[in-house]
Amino acid sequence: AAAAAADDASATPLAGHSRTMARDDLLISTNEREFILRALQENELRVDGRGPFDARPVAYRFGPKDGVCEVTLGETRVLAVVSAALEAPKGARSNEGSVTINVEFSPMASPNFEPGRPGEEASELAVVLERAIRETGAVDVESLCVLAGRRVWHVRCDVHVLDACGNIVGAASLAANAALLSFRRPEATVSPDTQRVTVHPADVREPIPLALHHLPVAITFGFFAEAEGLVVVDPTVKEEMVMGSDLVVVLNAHNELCAIQKGGGCAVAPGEVMRCLRIAMEMTRDLTEGLKTAHKAWEQERNAGRVRRHYGAEAAANPDFGLPGRGDHLKKGTARGEGGDVLEDEDVEEEEEAALSDSDEDHQGEEEEEEEEDEGEDDDD
Repeated sequence: AAAAAADDASATPLAGHSRTMARDDLLISTNEREFILRALQENELRVDGRGPFDARPVAYRFGPKDGVCEVTLGETRVLAVVSAALEAPKGARSNEGSVTINVEFSPMASPNFEPGRPGEEASELAVVLERAIRETGAVDVESLCVLAGRRVWHVRCDVHVLDACGNIVGAASLAANAALLSFRRPEATVSPDTQRVTVHPADVREPIPLALHHLPVAITFGFFAEAEGLVVVDPTVKEEMVMGSDLVVVLNAHNELCAIQKGGGCAVAPGEVMRCLRIAMEMTRDLTEGLKTAHKAWEQERNAGRVRRHYGAEAAANPDFGLPGRGDHLKKGTARGEGGDVLEDEDVEEEEEAALSDSDEDHQGEEEEEEEEDEGEDDDD
């Protein structure tokens, strides 16, 4: 498959791809172009100090809701938001949900991007993401079925490019994966008698995460027409203005090729494509591990926030809280007093004893009043 992909990538470039993500709002001088090329040819050094196969640092910012993540790749920023709606199934398969991806280039990312109808760059990015996520079965669509033939979940991933500073495809793939990984859909149940579907809110039943088979990650390589064999990974926006061709390779952590796309008019030899695939495999494993680590840290913080809301700050600070067999949800220490403070077990017992003694005194007082009324009636008789 990799050899066939190499032959396809080295063939004729895609239609309408005369340059790599052309940016009319940016201009590069002849001196800058020559400096970028000479630094790579003579010293194997890039303008930002990286080597040819060094990627920029990645940062993830999840929240505030499930299914929202902003990814920063160098100076490139992409926001992904995932939502779900309960709809009738589409197509011939009535027991499968659906996943759609929409891409929007925000005007704040570049003056060349206009709001409204997606441009050519947004359409090309959406095609790459759909081929990588939907067509490879990254999301288990059968798990999205609630009632076969009548109700399934339709998952929508909206990708917003906030800062376009190079390698938008790579940042968008990481943002979409992170948003899908952190998304949780509401739990829906079906009544066996009436076949009625009930969607439970998050405060009644815990939402359910999506079933993901793998996380496809896009790695972008840049080729230069002035120097054969000169390749860079994760290009910046300045380097994209100098490049003659780009190659987008989408892989997962299992070294499975999900998608490949070449743009530009510079020819690339099959051997170069195979070298890029080997480099992309190593980078994909590192990026996937970093994404899972960031998601795990966010998930722990999210769970601690839920415990804090229901059981107090002391319970949230205890790492063993909620483990099987402890019965933390049954402990009296989670009760709250009139002022809203969390009460300890002794305080709860004291309050219960005081409440019982007050009720006993009230009951005894009522009995004494009834006896006095009976004596008064006897005296009248």
